[in-house]
Amino acid sequence: MKNRSNLFAAALLAGLSFSAIKSTASVVELPQLRPVVFIDTVLNTPGAPAVVNPGDFAIAVLPDTQYYLAQAQLGGNFDMFKAQIEWIRKNQARENIAYVAHMGDITEHGDNPVTSKSEWYLAKTAIYGLENPVSIPYGLTVGNHDQFPSQYPVKGTTSGYNQYFGVKHFEGRPYYGGHYGDNNDSHYDKFTAGGVAFIVVFLEFDSHNEDQANLYTWANKILKDNASRKAIVVSHSILHFNPVKGTNTPQAPFNAEGKAIYESLKVNPNLFMMLCGHVGDNGEGYRTDVYEGHTIKTFLNDYQSRPNGGNGLMRLYKFSVKNNQLSVKTFSPYAKVEETDGDSQFTVLLFDKAVK
Repeated sequence: MKNRSNLFAAALLAGLSFSAIKSTASVVELPQLRPVVFIDTVLNTPGAPAVVNPGDFAIAVLPDTQYYLAQAQLGGNFDMFKAQIEWIRKNQARENIAYVAHMGDITEHGDNPVTSKSEWYLAKTAIYGLENPVSIPYGLTVGNHDQFPSQYPVKGTTSGYNQYFGVKHFEGRPYYGGHYGDNNDSHYDKFTAGGVAFIVVFLEFDSHNEDQANLYTWANKILKDNASRKAIVVSHSILHFNPVKGTNTPQAPFNAEGKAIYESLKVNPNLFMMLCGHVGDNGEGYRTDVYEGHTIKTFLNDYQSRPNGGNGLMRLYKFSVKNNQLSVKTFSPYAKVEETDGDSQFTVLLFDKAVK
């Protein structure tokens, strides 16, 4: 649960645990909730909105960037992260980039007090490059390494994330839709490109099922309230990698959290695409599922286990509404390389029915 009553907040400020709070009428223990952390959200005045021209467009996708920050691992470095953002900025007009999505694990250690200031400062330094001199719509999903302790969306904290990417940071921007509960860990955006209206819903990592039922109920409502928009769901952990490297056959399996997301949201006919990171090794996966006649395509990309902590690899998803095609490109602006094997560069059907 994300909404807190004054009773809960007062108890935390008094140093009490929720398990110790009982009603005077009966012995009813209240559930543990995420600690209240008071922190100001950093504001940043964005530049003029990026222009998205009619016709084909693209979404840029940033996979796990955790090894590019303060305590870089496996050869990763901050220049790789900066190169990704700089490439998006320089190529926004040429590629007609309408939106940017980060797959989570923005940082490696989340709110760990030893590293949080430096890692989140570097993260915002890179990502705020999408806000000026022009404002390119973007959203980020919260991964397990963005939570502290890792993997706990309710008991843990996401103070660093909400300091730099909180509700007030995005409020008033034309693409920002709203949020779940009292922070921006789960939220949604809206944009229009190629003559089609889209909604992108971000769901916080929750593999231990601390709050899945409430979160997915919220997500279902958002998708239903925006039924006229084609929907993309982004969550850090949905798929395992492809069973056979270099090919999408056989298709990648859901993990437990991904299966829960799919089963909860598949009833929405506007949902056509899901994106995730989290799983390294080969770090690429793809599957399609059909429910009551509509197809949901799910894509995994996460290169942290590759040489140099990911080597700056990222993706560009190219949308051609006219041709009803969605093409995937995997490349590194830092290393100036492209991956062209069967699960790195491929084209699939965009929508079940072509949009006219």
